[in-house]
Amino acid sequence: MNILFVCTGNTCRSPMAQALFASIADEKGLRVTVKSAGVYASDSGKASPQAIEALFEKSIPLNHSSAKLTEDLIQEADYVLTMTAQHKQLILAQYAFAAEKVFTLKEYATGKAGDVSDPFGGSLPVYQETRDELETLLYQLAEKLKKEKASS
Repeated sequence: MNILFVCTGNTCRSPMAQALFASIADEKGLRVTVKSAGVYASDSGKASPQAIEALFEKSIPLNHSSAKLTEDLIQEADYVLTMTAQHKQLILAQYAFAAEKVFTLKEYATGKAGDVSDPFGGSLPVYQETRDELETLLYQLAEKLKKEKASS
């Protein structure tokens, strides 16, 4: 299964989600490929230092180069999980063919609308809050995917 996490610049939320979910999937025995991209990302940018530090505290390395969202990435993904409803709308406006696999992370993991807060430009505690929010959602995602796999 291929999962693509999407945010704005691919330097904070989506790379943190990618690294966290790869770790959680490994812990839960899920076989997934996890990637991330940004709707306005430049290629080969670095993850923010605070994102790296917030994950380092959980013993999760974040060696990341940003990537711009492309049609190929969308086509490869089984699920495209965005950090906000705005990201979802931008993707659907440009890649309507993907409508059945594009969700916000919150709506897919919890069944409820909502955005993941953007820590960009914030202090380490702000990034830690976003990391913890992502971690909670990603554990819910892992459970949902395990149930789907078991019922298929």
